[in-house]
Amino acid sequence: MPELGTKHFAYLTLGAGVLVLIIAFSTPVMPFKTIATIFAAIMVPLSFALWKWGYILIPYLTKRANIIEVHDGGWELTPAQDAIVKKIGDNYYASVFLHLKMYKSTTERSAEENVLYTEAFERAIAQIKYPIKIGTVLFAREISKYREDLETKRYEAQLKLQREREKPEPDVITLDRLEKEVAMYEAQLTRIATGERPMGLIAYAMTTAVGVTKDAAVAVAKNQAAEIKTLLANALNIEVGYLYGEDMRKCYEMEMMIPPTVKEAEAFVEA
Repeated sequence: MPELGTKHFAYLTLGAGVLVLIIAFSTPVMPFKTIATIFAAIMVPLSFALWKWGYILIPYLTKRANIIEVHDGGWELTPAQDAIVKKIGDNYYASVFLHLKMYKSTTERSAEENVLYTEAFERAIAQIKYPIKIGTVLFAREISKYREDLETKRYEAQLKLQREREKPEPDVITLDRLEKEVAMYEAQLTRIATGERPMGLIAYAMTTAVGVTKDAAVAVAKNQAAEIKTLLANALNIEVGYLYGEDMRKCYEMEMMIPPTVKEAEAFVEA
């Protein structure tokens, strides 16, 4: 099937709703007009849902419909869009991707902290009995708009943190994550205020497994990804999450080509 992202599905859904609404107002047939109006009323909020949560909804729908997305080069997305599979010889190779969200850069740590961080990373990798690829894309951000975005995100994170603290039984893990997020935004704003140009980072981990069937290869790759997720999150004190659908496909494509401009790299991070 052709490569369509979540935004494309959102545009198509919105376009269908608007088109049907136009037809509804241009026809005198009352039953059709009523049906078309209801259809449009459903499609418009659906397009917003796809835009906002398409990375969750689309993999769910493709899994239910058992849709396999096949690409040039012989690789394909599983129906759940949670792994990439390719047949090589008599075996299947499956890859799963993880998003690594780091709240501190090396320049924000002391020399001693960086040494400890490196040691923790090496100990975590030493526990993994199979190869793992960690990919990073670095770029210098455009300052003006980035500062505004940081201030907005800091404000939103502070609100979430305040609401979590006000709960009768706040979640410790959520508190820790939000505190790190607020601290990250504040540190970046401080660095910008001193004249330092901020750096952007796209970081992801990739693991591959082999099996005699697609399901076997995917199952082993998922087990490996779960182990890597736990090890890296605990050792490096970072947030690690699974990548699905369009986000996973983009990471796979970055094995061959990375975003060519700062604008495209920033759009990738925001997505």
